[in-house]
Amino acid sequence: MKIILAEEIGFCYGVKRAYENAVLYSEKNNIYIYGELVHNSDVIMKLEEDGIKMFTDIDNLPEDSKESTVIIRAHGISFNEEKILRENFSEVVDMTCPIVKNVIKIARELQDKGYFLVIYGDVQHPEMRGLKGNTDEKMLIITKEPQIIFHQKVAVMSQTTVAEKKFEDFSDKLIEINKFSDIIIKNTICKETVKREKEAVKIASVSDSVIVMGGKNSSNTKKLFEISKKINKNTFYIVSPDETENFNIKGETIGIITGASTPSWDIKKLLANLDKSNFS
Repeated sequence: MKIILAEEIGFCYGVKRAYENAVLYSEKNNIYIYGELVHNSDVIMKLEEDGIKMFTDIDNLPEDSKESTVIIRAHGISFNEEKILRENFSEVVDMTCPIVKNVIKIARELQDKGYFLVIYGDVQHPEMRGLKGNTDEKMLIITKEPQIIFHQKVAVMSQTTVAEKKFEDFSDKLIEINKFSDIIIKNTICKETVKREKEAVKIASVSDSVIVMGGKNSSNTKKLFEISKKINKNTFYIVSPDETENFNIKGETIGIITGASTPSWDIKKLLANLDKSNFS
């Protein structure tokens, strides 16, 4: 059996930065994370084992918040949420991905120039909620469906983890159905996720079966699965390395792709499990 392992695999820069800093802070007492640091249950479980607690309700803060440190997740949060955290915790550690922060910066600059923003993304995704909460909400829309926009000066941007081709198709259709006097297309997709997309295409094309591993709520993992599945019908989406036993993975060549929040220990375990298995 031959294993083809993606070059861009495991934690991306932003997730690695957030996780490693969270581990460093775990040596302190009373450490919290507001929301999931990243979209991977194994990573969250490991942080909890290290003594880091998580809460998700900004209106129901931990009773010991005044004596505690809180970490802001990699996806970022709204301005008002951050204000509440800074007023109620002794220390706030901002682990928002620098790329996400840059998208917020670009969005603000475009709005300051009078542009209405059309963001291609999932309105319920934490990154998009954070973006909305750091800009003028009346001057943007977050959608995955091209629609009529009642503004003439428009800038089109994207969630950092969406598929590049889908963003391009969305932008083309948006321009087709509207008559903008001033239009800017700003591709704000993370370049590392684009590299993973290209690798997914390559690996799916030369493998008998493909395993895509990542969190069930991970936007970028779902995207990689969809890309691979279109090319290779024997593509399997797993959250845990132990899930391979639930699928009929066949062939001499097995490709492995992961989302940007998949930890190295899960990859090592997956490789060990495959090594013990027999494929036909």
